Amino acid sequence: MSGNKLTRTENLKRILNKSERMLQSAETSFNAGFLESAASRAYYSAFHAIQAVLKSVDQTYSKHSTVIAEFQRQFIKTGIFPRQIGKALSKMAKHREIADYKYDEELNSDEVKEDIEKARELLDAVRQYLKLDKT
Repeated sequence: MSGNKLTRTENLKRILNKSERMLQSAETSFNAGFLESAASRAYYSAFHAIQAVLKSVDQTYSKHSTVIAEFQRQFIKTGIFPRQIGKALSKMAKHREIADYKYDEELNSDEVKEDIEKARELLDAVRQYLKLDKT
């Protein structure tokens, strides 16, 4: 695929499709009882969705903390997206840290189920904001 230039819309759709795949993986993992994988995938679904929003204004960042901080600053604090999405995103990031790196903490199924639900809400809100339906 080298040399193939994607349009802005195609690129955003690819990012959102990746977000959707991460969300589907979260749901599958959750249903199979793999809570850590589900929490991590839910976070990555949300992360890719907010990456698409930032990319839509020609901004990309390499650090997760910067991506989240810029999304919060530019899109949550300005009221473009509701504060609840910002709070859910912060919680998902914390849960992903626990799922991927902690040995002395565990997530429960209610927390992970909520992360998946919030990741879906975020992805849907981003699709609506960017005016890009599932494809």
